[in-house]
Amino acid sequence: ELRQWTDTVTGNVSPVVLKSAGPPRVAFVSYYKGENGIHAITTEKPVATVASSDFGEPSPVIDFTAPLSHTLLRDNIHKKGAFEKMSLAGRPPVGLGVTSGGNFYGNTEITFTDVLGDKQISFFAQSVSQYRTTAFTYVNTEGRLQYVLQGFSSDQFFYGQNQYYALYDPAIAPYIDRDSAEAVQSQRGGTVYGIYPFNRYHRVELNTGYMHINEEYSNPAVQFAAEQYQTDRYGNPIFRNGHVLPLGVTYVSETTVFREFGPVAGNTLRVAYDASPPISDNWLSRQTVDADARHYTRLVANGVFAFRFKGFKSWGRNPDFMYFGGNSEMRGYEYLEFVGHHGFFANAELRFPIIEAMLTPIGVLGGLRGAFYFNLGASGFNNDPFQIASTSTISYPPLIGYDIDPSTGLGTPVFGPPVSISGFRLVDGRASYGIGLQSFLLGFPMHFDFSWKTLFNKEWEDALFALQGGHDEFRKMKFTFWIGYDF
Repeated sequence: ELRQWTDTVTGNVSPVVLKSAGPPRVAFVSYYKGENGIHAITTEKPVATVASSDFGEPSPVIDFTAPLSHTLLRDNIHKKGAFEKMSLAGRPPVGLGVTSGGNFYGNTEITFTDVLGDKQISFFAQSVSQYRTTAFTYVNTEGRLQYVLQGFSSDQFFYGQNQYYALYDPAIAPYIDRDSAEAVQSQRGGTVYGIYPFNRYHRVELNTGYMHINEEYSNPAVQFAAEQYQTDRYGNPIFRNGHVLPLGVTYVSETTVFREFGPVAGNTLRVAYDASPPISDNWLSRQTVDADARHYTRLVANGVFAFRFKGFKSWGRNPDFMYFGGNSEMRGYEYLEFVGHHGFFANAELRFPIIEAMLTPIGVLGGLRGAFYFNLGASGFNNDPFQIASTSTISYPPLIGYDIDPSTGLGTPVFGPPVSISGFRLVDGRASYGIGLQSFLLGFPMHFDFSWKTLFNKEWEDALFALQGGHDEFRKMKFTFWIGYDF
C-alpha cells in the first residue's frame, strides 16, 4: 500500500523520519514562492491511499544510454580569454526610498561578468536629493589575492549648522536655517584595492589611489562668512579643497545570517586606518580611524536583538569629516544633523514580529515588525572642547534671544540669569528612545518611528534649549517616516 502525506503544486523533497515517542513524524524541505522551508508532519492521516499494484510491477533493469551523444572536439580546447563571453549578471537591482529628512533617493547597478564569473565590470549610479554618485568598477577574483580598480565621481551633502559647534559666527546664527546650512562634499578620483581573504569570514583590504576633495556651503554668503570665521578662530578653514593620496588598510569580519526581513544572527566588524601624506601645500594631509561593529542575537524564531557601534576619529593638517543622524543611525534627530572630526553613535534595538503577512488594498505587504530602540551619539571638532557627559555642578546662563543691531543687522546673544545644574547629564552627547514599525511595500522596507529625545536631566534641557522652548519642546515626540534598510 502507498500512502501520500503531502499535496503541493511545487515540491517537497529530502524526507527524513524523526524517531520519537508517539506517532511517527516526517520532516522535509519545501519550496514555495521562491523560498525554501523546513516542515514536519505526523503520519496519522494520509492525504490519499492506494494499492501499490496500481502503479505496476518493477520492470527489468536495463543499461542506461544517454539520449544524446557527445563528441570531443580537441580544436575547441583553449585557455579562457581575459573577458570571454561577457554577459549581464542578472537583472539590475533598483533601490528607491526617502530619508527621515524627506530627501528622495534612488540607485542601481549594472554588472557584466565573464563565463566563469571571476572578472566583473560594473556601473553604479545613485542620486540623493539633487546630489549624484557614479562609479565604474573592475573586479578580479581569479586568485586568492583579489583586486579592484574603481573610478568615481561623488557629491554628498550634510548640514553644517552650529547648534552644537561653531562653523560660523554665532552673531549670524539667527539668520541661518537648516536649508541655508546645507554643505556639499565633492570627490573625484580613482582607487585601487587589494583584497586577501583569510577564510570564508575574515579578510584584509589594502587601498590607495588619488582623489580631489572640495567642501563648501551651497549658499555662497554662508560659505564666505564661514571661511572668514574659521580662519580667524582656527587659523585655517575647516572645509577642505585639495588633492589626496590615500593609503589605507582595512580588516573585515562577517558572520551575519540574513532572513527576508534582515539580519537575525551573527556579527559584522570593519576597522579601517587611512593616512594621506603631506606632499605639498595643495595636497591634504590627514590620518583617520574608522570602526563599525554590529551584533545580532536571535530571540525565539524571528525576534532579534541588534546592536551597532560606529566610531570615527580624524586628525592632521586637514582632518576628515564624519556626518550622521536620522534614519536608523540616530532616530528622532534630523537627517545628517551631526558632523565632526570625531564622533560615534550606538544603537540597541529589540526587533520582533507582529504580523507575518497582511493583505491590504494595495497588495500583500511582507508582514509587520516592531522595534524598541535606544540611541546614543556625539560629534565634535578637534579644536573645540568635547565632553560626552558630566555629573559636576555648573552655573549655566541660558540663551534666551538675540539683540539685533539696526545698523549692522547682526544679532548679539542675550543670556538669562545663570542656572545651577547638577546631576548626570549629556553635554555634547545626545540620546533618544522610542518604538518603530516596519513593513514592506513592493520589496522596499518602510519605517514608521515614534521617538523621544533626552539628555537625562530636565533642568539641563530647560537651560540648554531655553530659546526653543526648553525641556517640553526638546522631548516632544517626533514622528518620522523613511524607506531604507536597517543596520
